[in-house]
Amino acid sequence: MILPNKLIKFQDSILAKTVFILDEVSQNSKSVSELYCLVKEHFDDINQYILTLDVLFTLEKINYNEEMQVMEYVEKDLL
Repeated sequence: MILPNKLIKFQDSILAKTVFILDEVSQNSKSVSELYCLVKEHFDDINQYILTLDVLFTLEKINYNEEMQVMEYVEKDLL
């Protein structure tokens, strides 16, 4: 379900759904529940949403700021 294969189309994979979260978080930081409200139409259920957050966190594309309790977009410095 994370990666597309013979049975799972790319648009149905978790990898394809990361774009919806990154689009929202890259604009400004949002809480986990606020972010879910904005992107839930693209996910089958909350488990798929959480799995997508896990993938983005593992890839170091997002970070959870515990102090402010928001998801933040990670901007990498190329140097």
